[in-house]
Amino acid sequence: MKPVCRLRIAEGATVVKVTGSGPAVLCLHGISANRTTWDAIGRRLAIGFTVFAPDLLGRGDSDRPAMATYRLEDEVGRAADLVRRAGIERAVLVGHSHGAAIALGVARQLPSVAGLVLVNPVTPWSRRPPILSLPGLRRSRLAAAALSRFRKPVTRYILERRVLGPAVELDADLVERYSAPYASEDRARALLAIVTDWHPDELLSWLPVERIPTLVLAGAHDRRMRTADTARLADLLGASYVVAARAGHALPDEWPDLVCEAIREVAEPLGLPSYDLRNVASSLTKEG
Repeated sequence: MKPVCRLRIAEGATVVKVTGSGPAVLCLHGISANRTTWDAIGRRLAIGFTVFAPDLLGRGDSDRPAMATYRLEDEVGRAADLVRRAGIERAVLVGHSHGAAIALGVARQLPSVAGLVLVNPVTPWSRRPPILSLPGLRRSRLAAAALSRFRKPVTRYILERRVLGPAVELDADLVERYSAPYASEDRARALLAIVTDWHPDELLSWLPVERIPTLVLAGAHDRRMRTADTARLADLLGASYVVAARAGHALPDEWPDLVCEAIREVAEPLGLPSYDLRNVASSLTKEG
């Protein structure tokens, strides 16, 4: 099986990168990111774990249905559908930023989630930028065209000013990795729908009912998610909480070894079964 494949779900197809062998670890990227968020993690965990890194619907190379909506309920439902169709019986879910909120919702829905690693998580108290409430923004062709045309400088600005901590220097490869999917205006239109449908306060209704082993990682210099809020979330979940010095909002890129250590810390005591790739073969088609 090729490492990058398409997995059919109810609303279309998601592109999934599958790396390694061993117990299943499902990694969910942030709201405007893509599966490449987890490249460094997949390489480091390939011996010991089967790492699933999907492009969430509307992002990366996954389908972008014209009428799709992206409230947390929608995102959780799709991720849970992916878990079921991949035949994942027991797994650790890892989520970055908005992906952490999705992971929490999936843990509420599915008993197959044995543990959680929440990296720079969105919290119910995260601030929603007022610009996302502008009338007509969700379907604005002009905004989508501008976003697509200026995707690289916009991405560079966000990474420099809002995402990366002081320990990492921005390079062209990182800008390209996160901006490339939005060369398409259709992708840019999908992104506008995704971010305008984002309401972090919805997470309060999606926290797991049962406590499961959970570790929360935060960045001391995270300018998007306040450490006071991530600490509050960890306390609410009864989770272990680690703050990384000199780190910002991009721990999978800034400190991948720390993220891998957290995944092992949660996963190894659980004694999870090794994932059998034959479980997913009937739902996968080769990509490229």
